[in-house]
Amino acid sequence: MVRKLFLVLAAAVSALAINGVAWADFTVLVPSSSEGDGLRAAADDYSNMKGTKVEIVQAPYANVFEQGANAGATKSGVFDIILMDDPWIPFFAENGHLEDLTPYFKNAGMEGPDNDFLSKSLAICRNPYNTGPYVCLPYVGNAQMFFYDAAKYKEAGVDAPKTWDDVLKASQTLTKNGGGRYFGYVFRGGQGNPVVADFMPIFWSYGANMFNEDRTKVTIDTPEGAAAMKMFMALRDVSPKGIESYNANEVGTALAAGAAASSINWPNWVATFEDPSQSKMVGKISYAPIPAGTKPGSSEIGHWTMGIMSASKNKQEAFDFMVWATSAEQIKISATRGNPPVRASVFADPELTSQEQFRHYPVLMEAIQASTPRPRHPKWPEIENAFGIELSKAVAGTITPEEALKSSQAAVEEISGLK
Repeated sequence: MVRKLFLVLAAAVSALAINGVAWADFTVLVPSSSEGDGLRAAADDYSNMKGTKVEIVQAPYANVFEQGANAGATKSGVFDIILMDDPWIPFFAENGHLEDLTPYFKNAGMEGPDNDFLSKSLAICRNPYNTGPYVCLPYVGNAQMFFYDAAKYKEAGVDAPKTWDDVLKASQTLTKNGGGRYFGYVFRGGQGNPVVADFMPIFWSYGANMFNEDRTKVTIDTPEGAAAMKMFMALRDVSPKGIESYNANEVGTALAAGAAASSINWPNWVATFEDPSQSKMVGKISYAPIPAGTKPGSSEIGHWTMGIMSASKNKQEAFDFMVWATSAEQIKISATRGNPPVRASVFADPELTSQEQFRHYPVLMEAIQASTPRPRHPKWPEIENAFGIELSKAVAGTITPEEALKSSQAAVEEISGLK
């Protein structure tokens, strides 16, 4: 009787497997943010469709990195998939924590991700950048844009800012006329990631880079870096007092309240600015590519990407889920849940672009395609923190811009072993 029952159950399991119902559970580590919420909702959909239990573990931004790094180092296999901020990819890949996806694509009869993905979205998922094997798939299409109050800029004599000189000209006029209650510009000046994220597009637009092309020399303290710093300090002078402590919420609040006319910002803020319950600026903010300096403007790309942990015990199931979650159909659903897409077909979908909340999509797609990744270095989190400390000191006025460049150069040389 027991043997008969076992055979019946085995046959049932086999039949379910043949019909595409998976029994292996897997776990996904995601940030406690809209990006993580979107993937959690997708995982619920997948579980209901496939009968597979997908466990989602959410943690604050920094903790996702720490937990993922610890799991990789100990080879615990506690996480099967990690949703990563793209500058983390070199750390996870070069330390052997991520699975090479090449054999999984080959087994599925695919050369790799299809060409509906934006090329820059795919480039960051390869290590080395744009040339190595795929170690993850793009899920959330973040790249910075320039946000500005077009009516206020027009009052200041600038119709559409094409350069940082245009931005500064309008901002000086608006701040002067604002009498301490209204400002032409606002940025994140807080130490670490905040100030670095807002400085890098300006840095790049003046032809500066943190490293030379083969990553053998640090190139922060250069004439190009000095030109970028000069503009950054000029923008500081037309921004609210105390921005050395500003993070995303302070910048977003200033724009939504109509207390500042412009900033670099991420696309997830569009929903806030277009929500009448949170914003006085509904329909009034324009979205543009990053302005030019001495070189064309370039956004900092900030995609969230999914990779399989090399210690995972459910690699095939994880790969199948990732391919499903990044399909055109699912990326469109993710877009309706607030996450910017990574596929050209979704950016151009008339069902979305006809809606006011998605009117920034053409600009965002352009911004992604003109974007630059943060330096692809396995020690980027340490580098970013050190650079951000010195930049924030310059914003606060406790050191000079020249001192900030010099000390940043020395700190990054030390961290990267290029002293």
